[in-house]
Amino acid sequence: MIIQCGIFALMKRICLLILLVTVFSMPAGMAQKRSKVIDALTPAQSEELMAEAMRHYVQEEYEEAILIWEHLIQEVPKEASIFYYLGKSYLAQDKKNLAFQNAKEAHLLSPFSLDYGLFYADLALDLRYNEEALAVLKKLLAFDETQPEVNIRLAQAYLWADQGDEALSALQKADAFVGDYPEIIRTKQFIYLKKKDVRSAFKEGEHLLEIIPEESLFSWDQMEIIWDLVHGREFKILFDQIQNRFPDQGQIHLLKSKLFIEEKNLDSACVEIKFGSVDSRVSAEVLGQLALHAIELVKSKEDWSHAHEMVLDLKHIFPEEARFVALEGDLWISISKFQEAQTSYLHAARMGNTKFEVWARIVQLDFELNVLDSAIVHCDEALHEFPTEGFLLFQKGFAQYLQSKNAEAIASFEKALPLVQVTDGWFTQLYGLLGDAYHSKTRYLESDACFEKVLAINPGEEHVLNNYSYYLSLRKDKLDKAAQMSKSLIDKFPENGTYLDTYAWVLFQQKDYVGALKFMERALKDEKQNSSTVWEHYGDVLSQNNRILDAIKAWKMAKTLEGAREILDKKIKLKRFIEN
Repeated sequence: MIIQCGIFALMKRICLLILLVTVFSMPAGMAQKRSKVIDALTPAQSEELMAEAMRHYVQEEYEEAILIWEHLIQEVPKEASIFYYLGKSYLAQDKKNLAFQNAKEAHLLSPFSLDYGLFYADLALDLRYNEEALAVLKKLLAFDETQPEVNIRLAQAYLWADQGDEALSALQKADAFVGDYPEIIRTKQFIYLKKKDVRSAFKEGEHLLEIIPEESLFSWDQMEIIWDLVHGREFKILFDQIQNRFPDQGQIHLLKSKLFIEEKNLDSACVEIKFGSVDSRVSAEVLGQLALHAIELVKSKEDWSHAHEMVLDLKHIFPEEARFVALEGDLWISISKFQEAQTSYLHAARMGNTKFEVWARIVQLDFELNVLDSAIVHCDEALHEFPTEGFLLFQKGFAQYLQSKNAEAIASFEKALPLVQVTDGWFTQLYGLLGDAYHSKTRYLESDACFEKVLAINPGEEHVLNNYSYYLSLRKDKLDKAAQMSKSLIDKFPENGTYLDTYAWVLFQQKDYVGALKFMERALKDEKQNSSTVWEHYGDVLSQNNRILDAIKAWKMAKTLEGAREILDKKIKLKRFIEN
């Protein structure tokens, strides 16, 4: 029996849907003929359709309910309830614009309905149609100004219109009927904070704590506003008074620590942060930000000890929070203990949910410690978590480049290209180093294109101006362009040995041996840059100026330095310059 009834109901529902689909899909002429039959629906039949639609709606079968109600609108175009439920169904499908259109129509057809009006107002607020929300809510209040639901929404609309006084007035009217409702108190606090009336906001918070002691004085969103509004001794007195009344409120300790940080009183700031951290309602993120600001005040060993003790307490209270482990790494960095910092950062990164910046510090420390293999491994590990962070690919490529693994470096750099923006600080470095790597593989056209891309954005980029001009000189290509670029560098840095050597070598390739000798001698005065290459170049220039004995001395000097080339022995033996 139950099965038969279920089948009967199902067949009835299928037949009804077929009827409706047929009507909406038939050709215009047939639809007109059919409409005569539909127009003849009796009130009882219309009610039956309405009931069927409601059953679908209750069972969350919104498409079927919408199909029936859209049809019923043609039959009963002035029935507000149909538009109301159509709007509800569309909203359930997250089709807010369609929901809004139907809610508006329901309200226009029945402007005295509180339900229809509030539904329309809620959608207007959600879609940020603030003027429409204000209009409908004011109209509802004209019928009955005591409605708390209307006043609460009206306060929200006034807030978005930056009409704080009107918003407060609306909330005060709602107070008489709703009572001490926490959300209303929070909204009042927000209004007072927007008006920079901090004391009134605190007064509301105290009132909330009197009603619900387990609440916090402010929401954490509101705390972000308060940071910029509280300064000086007057607030320290206020905070002490509130703390006497509500000693377990961690937010007060954090606010006091903020004032101490502004006074550069590190010791007291650390104490307040530690007291505040004991309150389980306190935001770990806010604690981390305050602790970071406190660490910036460290100036002495004693300061460092106070800050370290605070961080250790935070690590103990929040053992799952990677941010405090990373903070310890920041402390180690501040006293140049890079290995200890690296240990802390790696621990933080492997706890999960770590910010990209922690991995960036890890890789940077690898370069600082000159452990390039570790830099590559850590870049790969970080890329698993942040696959779209092109900076990690750039850092990996840089480490490979420094190891003279140019093919691997090119592969890493090329993967980073789609992920870099012109505005990124490492944009020019990426293209500059990729140009170097391409040149090492005799991919000269690609190398030159990279350098040109950098110079189009930053014509004064030193690394590119020097290397590009030097590579052109080695290839004896576009020597006038090379001379122009190199000359611009030595005009700006007249004592830089590397830049002077490059310019001298460009002149050498242009067969201006006298000019080359002049700038090579200037280059040698920069003793920090006196590499084997510089001394070999000096010998080559002397040789072409017929100063053979001096040339041999220079080549012998080049032999004693790191990176000396085998061809030096041949030059010394033959006592002349040999083309590479």
